Amino acid sequence: MADAYQFQPAPPERRSRDQIEAQRSAVRAQIAAWLAEMATVDARRADRVGALTDLQQRSSGLGPARIQLDDDGIAVTPNRLVVRRDDAPAVVAELQARYYAPQTVSVPGLDGLCVLTTVGAGARSLRASGAVARAVAGDRAVPSHVSLLGAIRKAAGGPEPSGPGGSGLWDFRPAEAEQGGPRIAVVDNGVSAEQRTDGWLTGLARTDNVDPLDVVPADAYLDRAAGHGTFAAGIVQQVAPGAEVVVLRALNTEGDGDEVDIAREIVRAADDGAEVVNLSLGFLTAGDRPPLAIEEALRTAIAIARADDRHLLVVCAAGNHGDERRCWPAAFSAVPEFARHVVSVAALRLDDADERQVVGAEWSTHGDWVTCSTLGQGVVSTYVVGREAPASDRLDPDTFGPNSWATWSGTSFAAPQVAGAVVRMVRDGRAATAREALDTLLDEARKHSETENGAPTTDGYGVPLRILPV
Repeated sequence: MADAYQFQPAPPERRSRDQIEAQRSAVRAQIAAWLAEMATVDARRADRVGALTDLQQRSSGLGPARIQLDDDGIAVTPNRLVVRRDDAPAVVAELQARYYAPQTVSVPGLDGLCVLTTVGAGARSLRASGAVARAVAGDRAVPSHVSLLGAIRKAAGGPEPSGPGGSGLWDFRPAEAEQGGPRIAVVDNGVSAEQRTDGWLTGLARTDNVDPLDVVPADAYLDRAAGHGTFAAGIVQQVAPGAEVVVLRALNTEGDGDEVDIAREIVRAADDGAEVVNLSLGFLTAGDRPPLAIEEALRTAIAIARADDRHLLVVCAAGNHGDERRCWPAAFSAVPEFARHVVSVAALRLDDADERQVVGAEWSTHGDWVTCSTLGQGVVSTYVVGREAPASDRLDPDTFGPNSWATWSGTSFAAPQVAGAVVRMVRDGRAATAREALDTLLDEARKHSETENGAPTTDGYGVPLRILPV
């Protein structure tokens, strides 16, 4: 149990006391059911494999398979390997002895990489990407991993409705929305095309970043990760009203996306002038090795920003696996080359016995590589129009109307709070850059935690913060 530093100025609470208590109770029930199913390592792996199998089955009629489970249960893209460009000729020559000759494809924006894809088909193709990569000597070829928002459950149910309660507090208040501060890019599964009348998310949707909501399959129900980017963008706007937010779509509405596609959007964000990038996504890798495409993207994006006299800060969700296994790209925070640029954010929850105190959320990934944490259980933010599928929310499927708000849990919703906080600090003149803002925020929080808790950090959860009310 800990006393967490409250970010100032604190975003307002928009719910009534009755609504707060009802939602906290509902969230605790969701989380309790989820934790009961995830009590062991084997249970967590079985749940992950089951969710991925279900995802594959539901998308089976939408074209070639886009996800394959490697032998160790890691999700990768079939028929695709990632190699450094300098290694490509030797890797291709080595593969030709065992498989059909792969095609070499360039990756726009990532000059140091290329992708090898299958020529031909059958058992000798690159379909088993992980196994083929391991057959190449010296770790010179790796599979392209898949980030899976919809398959990695955040609770036994999905998002739950929250407000508005007929109060003007739910409307976007222009008086709070002083323009300025660094540009922030939210790389996610897009944003709703809804033209909300409450002022939130105005102007964020473009032709290339809309979350279509109902595709996998098109059955009049929301897909598994529908609204994820909309929710994350709303969090940033709550913490930093008036921030220049750009939403980039790297994942589909089901929440899955290839590592190479994510890498390209990271570079695009830097090219477009972002100083802060929010990544509410992540994945595990075989042997916990750094993913090659994301590593190259971070290196490239940092160089782009530096050439333009900017310091790029990438804020990443630590993961919802409930253990200490490194989740990428958040774990790049522990890689010396990227330590000043990557922030890993775990999730806290309110203490059941004393809601003025916080504890580490049991479902949150944690470890000595985590930078900081904030309340990620029962977060309230903007949501989308649609109906939940009964299979998505086994407890009580909901229908969301116009101008919806929802309560949702996950490190995905802790990270954008930190991203929004540093943007606001720069805008308010408390720091010159996002990195300086983060350093100031964490220093203030460490001093508070040292005074109140006797330690500057919470074990495995980094520096504890309170930003949004939950």
